[in-house]
Amino acid sequence: MKIAWVTGGGTGIGRALSEALYREGHWVVISGRRQDALTQAVEQIKTGHTSGDLWALPGDVTEAAFVEDLPRKVRARWGEIDWLINNAGANTNHSFQQSSPEEFEQAFRTNCLSAILCARAVLPAMRARGSGSIVNVSSILGRWASPDSSSYSVSKYALAGFTDALRQEVAGTGVHVMGVYPGFIRTAMTLPFVAPGSPRARMGKSPESMAAAILKGLHRQKREVLYPWYVPIALRLHAWFPATLEKLRRLFKR
Repeated sequence: MKIAWVTGGGTGIGRALSEALYREGHWVVISGRRQDALTQAVEQIKTGHTSGDLWALPGDVTEAAFVEDLPRKVRARWGEIDWLINNAGANTNHSFQQSSPEEFEQAFRTNCLSAILCARAVLPAMRARGSGSIVNVSSILGRWASPDSSSYSVSKYALAGFTDALRQEVAGTGVHVMGVYPGFIRTAMTLPFVAPGSPRARMGKSPESMAAAILKGLHRQKREVLYPWYVPIALRLHAWFPATLEKLRRLFKR
């Protein structure tokens, strides 16, 4: 049994992952800005299952005070956090010229700074006991930017860079750091940006399948998770033939 903290745990990938962890018998605390989404998630996940334990703590993970206080609350109730899954995120679908400086700042705060704050809150205890996992959910756009999601791509690239830097920094301490780079996953956050029936929509995967891939990587302490099948292929081809892949990508635009 592990104690896990899932940010953005009320919807999408976070909710699916919280349910998967709960069903495995782990104690899971989920955070998010929307109390209603968290409450609904807890009720639905617990219905018909009595495996682990689930606790919702609403709050904003871009606010240092909330982030610093959450591990103390978890410690008082359950103990130290073993697994941190930084899943909180926000999507945008604007070109660079359409994006305001404020949009870039907000995307960075939500998609990268939140992960930095949460990692800082749990890392000292993990290092002290020589164990723990920090999982940062980035995106394929954190390795291959999209011209239609400028601020989102920038923030996810930043998260990927933080993940790589932290992994090297804690090497040899017993702390595991894993980056997750999903392709298109069908969630309430992503579906509005994709035309129904488009090639991209048809290639989309469920949040549950993404959660299963993350959990598998977590148990195996993998360096990164690239999902679904086309993500590692696309990233490798982009590294070898960037101009060609950028032309092909335009064919899959909505």
